[in-house]
Amino acid sequence: MNHVPAAPGIREIVRLLTDALGPTMVSALAGDRVRLTADDWVMEDGPEPDEKEAERLRFAYDQWQLLAAQGADRARAWFIRDTPALGDESPVMAIHDGRFGDVSNAASAFLEDGAQADKP
Repeated sequence: MNHVPAAPGIREIVRLLTDALGPTMVSALAGDRVRLTADDWVMEDGPEPDEKEAERLRFAYDQWQLLAAQGADRARAWFIRDTPALGDESPVMAIHDGRFGDVSNAASAFLEDGAQADKP
């Protein structure tokens, strides 16, 4: 029997992203301009992100899971670096703007480039 792990809850997603990217980046990609929001979202009795923020957070988490296989440092650098495939905008800001398809394509290209670089 195959067991598919349950998707983490939104507080766990925020905690994982905050550990990886820091609260400022997590708040920015979620669309919130208040730095402490990401810190507040991980508290059990704290506020939860709204629907649009949660959508961005879940998308960012999915991208992080894919990219972190290349190493956390490379994945973190990719999230914050301006990317030509995103019009010289960072993936954090593209996610903030809801450009999920563009970010997904850029992440796929990054992974493909990494795979090509690893070939002898």
